[in-house]
Amino acid sequence: MRRAENKAGARGPGTPHDATHANATGTRCMNQRLLLATGAIAAILLMVGLLGADYPLARAVHESGFEKAMMFEGGLHALDIVVGIHVWYWLAACLFIGFGLLGMLLAPRLRLPPRLAPALFAAGLVQAATIGLMILGKGHFGRLRPYQVFASGDWSNVWFAGGSSFPSGHSAFYFGLFLPLAAAAPMIWQRVVLLALPAFVVIARIDLAMHFLADVSASALIAASVALIVSLGMRRWQRVSM
Repeated sequence: MRRAENKAGARGPGTPHDATHANATGTRCMNQRLLLATGAIAAILLMVGLLGADYPLARAVHESGFEKAMMFEGGLHALDIVVGIHVWYWLAACLFIGFGLLGMLLAPRLRLPPRLAPALFAAGLVQAATIGLMILGKGHFGRLRPYQVFASGDWSNVWFAGGSSFPSGHSAFYFGLFLPLAAAAPMIWQRVVLLALPAFVVIARIDLAMHFLADVSASALIAASVALIVSLGMRRWQRVSM
């Protein structure tokens, strides 16, 4: 009994072992059901858009009189300023990865919430990978944006036409950042708030005639898939490190 007590006393609550265990516990709490549900919804919307809904929806928005509504245009502009998307596309990912690593390394001293540092690190990784895949997709598919198609009037020449609509860059940026944060959030209201931001962004991009439904859905699907892979990878790594 004394040996056990001595071992327990020698390893206090602020030791690296406890910090590692806390971080592992935080990452295990990432909600994979949320990631799977988001990916499933995005996949369904992607197929719906590609199978015929993209063009009627774009026309409906264009003819509704609500295209480029101030609420979406001004709101999106404000969000872009806050997250620094126009300063450098990779800024948020680098900051989140850096602060996440720093938080995990200094966890014994900083006494951070167990979920925080791993969640920041995971969000940075997911966003960076999602943006990278999005850029590859844009260069390959060359899809024209809705406003470009409306200007030309030629709906038969939309793909592989030198455009940059598919997949959506804004959707990749915001879903790549906020989806993993929502999956790591402990409270339902926090998840709702974090997911409301990318949801607003994709609606705004459609309203601004910058993207079709399939464009924003493809990026959301990429983000959900990458987030699931990163979550599983971090769990396995932390099990080994323990």
